[in-house]
Amino acid sequence: MRRCLVSLCLILTYLLAACSLAQPAGRLQVITHPDGPLYVGDQVSFEVLTPVGIKDPGGSVSVSFQGQDLGNADFASFGIGNRNQATLWWVWNTRGLKPGRYKLTFSRLPEESTWTETFSLHPENQVPPPEPQAHWASVTTTCCNIYYITGTAVERDIATLSREADQQSADVSIKLGLKLDKPIDLILMPRVVGQGGFTTGDIYISYLDGNYVSNNMPILFHHEMVHYYDGVLGGKYRPTFFEEGLAVYLTGGHFKLEPLEARAAALLNLGWYIPLKTLADDFYYQQHEISYLEAATFVKYLVDTYGWEAFNQFYRDIPAPDGRPDSAVIDAALLKHFNSSLADLETAYLASLRAQPFTDNPRSDLQLTVEYFNTVRRYQAALDPSAFFLTAWLPDATAMRQRNIVADLLRHPTGLDNRLVEDLLDRAQAELLSGNYTAAETTLKGVNLILQFFEGFR
Repeated sequence: MRRCLVSLCLILTYLLAACSLAQPAGRLQVITHPDGPLYVGDQVSFEVLTPVGIKDPGGSVSVSFQGQDLGNADFASFGIGNRNQATLWWVWNTRGLKPGRYKLTFSRLPEESTWTETFSLHPENQVPPPEPQAHWASVTTTCCNIYYITGTAVERDIATLSREADQQSADVSIKLGLKLDKPIDLILMPRVVGQGGFTTGDIYISYLDGNYVSNNMPILFHHEMVHYYDGVLGGKYRPTFFEEGLAVYLTGGHFKLEPLEARAAALLNLGWYIPLKTLADDFYYQQHEISYLEAATFVKYLVDTYGWEAFNQFYRDIPAPDGRPDSAVIDAALLKHFNSSLADLETAYLASLRAQPFTDNPRSDLQLTVEYFNTVRRYQAALDPSAFFLTAWLPDATAMRQRNIVADLLRHPTGLDNRLVEDLLDRAQAELLSGNYTAAETTLKGVNLILQFFEGFR
């Protein structure tokens, strides 16, 4: 009992240390990057967010320092979530300044409103390791130009990571029948961003010790490389529903190898099924793991029913929406290629899932996997917003290398609150992967109680 009380006191101390007042309603919010404290020498970026509820403010924001214009940016959609903001990339170079507090002036047009924000710069010799000596490095493999930051887990494990990247690229090449005519630019990031992987022309994948999302690199490499090869093959439109479904289907799982159809059958049993029309029209705003599982198993159903070549021809021939919802263009393409509507095929797909046998294990695993990643995203939204997948801070790696910037990918929130929650998430992930579902459930309940406390102060 004494140990429990001591632990509870420590947790409450962590929580109280982390609390902060909420942003006043109705004003523009300025977020700085890199995350955490700023240090002399940083190249600082700003995100300027409009108040909640204002969808398209129009206009622009400029920023100046000591009478000198630093830059300006229009309000525009940002990230997968299309958040409206003005994004000023690396406009304030603090090299040569002294530690202290500095005022910057922001101006919003066309309203011609102006306000100041005060930022603290800490001494350069206090920059946390490994950053002071860290720099960009690269290695060229059969598949890829792999870029990474020195002094990180990536550098330590680069030989293994290089072999795994080559192996997964070769497998995707065979499955999609495509040989690339140039290397993939693969950026291995030493911090968690989103669910661990993004493909935006280049491939970005998280790799670090204590990665609470996943360090199953063969799976992550394969998934993102399917996206890359798929993009090279192209098509008229390629809706998100099929892009993500194809990646999970060809990989054989989302974050791990898994029996896709048995898990989808368990999903039905849990009453979590999301209609395909809803997923097609609003994919990323549905529950993430359910969306990907349904998309993957629907792709598998079409391939099993009509064959790979027929599916691939259909997928590459889906027309651009031109103002219509994705479900409408998918429906038209299905009718053209298979003489069946989305509704008719969904009925048949559901019948095939109901005929799938499954045991309690896929059901329990799916249930806890969904709960786990819901908790991960809840943590990111509350305590590490730069990592939250809908609005992730993911700067262009080429520009970072040109500017010798490593801070944007090395720094992340490391407060007592972050360390407490991330340690618990890491434990829950290990319990889930080992099949200890009872322990994982208990750990996740504790994490969500802690997050509920935090959210009450934001």
